Amino acid sequence: MKFSTRNDILIVIVAFALVILFAFPRGNGSSFAEVYYDGRLVRTIDLSIDSEIFLDVGMVVKVQGGKISVIDSDCPEKLCVAQGAINMPNIPIVCVPNRTLIKIVSDRSEVDAITQ
Repeated sequence: MKFSTRNDILIVIVAFALVILFAFPRGNGSSFAEVYYDGRLVRTIDLSIDSEIFLDVGMVVKVQGGKISVIDSDCPEKLCVAQGAINMPNIPIVCVPNRTLIKIVSDRSEVDAITQ
């Protein structure tokens, strides 16, 4: 590929920088996760402290590096374990057989999408 002007090179560099900037998700500054069972809040977990927590709903969660994940569950499919770690408020961990939802609490409003 041959660039004809300096402006072409500048456009490519700016586009590459934008891709890098938005390709890697950033943390939201929030430091808590909430665990819901049957729609009721049953536990709040501090994400700034690395730990393994045994939940009364038949699950074990791991907090590490500001992320939370389910590392063991008594549900048959274990899809909640396969989901992996989360650190953003718009991606919860859901375990339907255990009727459990784990989500990150955000202290600021984030917009998923805007439509007109």
